[in-house]
Amino acid sequence: MRDMRLLLAWTAVALALHGCGREEEPSSDRAGQARVDESRQAEKAAEAGKPLSDASLTQIVRAALESESSLDARKIDVENRNGNVSLHGTVQSDEQREKAGRIVAAVGGVRNVVNNLTVDPSASTGATAGASAPILQRKD
Repeated sequence: MRDMRLLLAWTAVALALHGCGREEEPSSDRAGQARVDESRQAEKAAEAGKPLSDASLTQIVRAALESESSLDARKIDVENRNGNVSLHGTVQSDEQREKAGRIVAAVGGVRNVVNNLTVDPSASTGATAGASAPILQRKD
């Protein structure tokens, strides 16, 4: 429970800092504030022992992926239904593919991860696109 609160607090800070580093239009500022507000609501839900909504968990997963500088999270789509998260998109290497799966599996509230990420063969030598999609299960 403590780890979940710490992760949620860190995610809220990361989202806030992520929004501060951008020059955006006022309408984008409202969207950024909405993401921060949603993260705060997720924190409160976690502290109260309530399950996270799909939207909140998806946002936290996206923030976790965006916080990893070695990944281009813009090329990763996240689908979530009741803690069952699927990743789609491309990464540059098998290592990045595996790292993305590990990052998502470590997020509190994630039950399973289906890693459908493919390696872009033009960005990495010796890697093959379309690797199989392992399902990772959390061991709580």
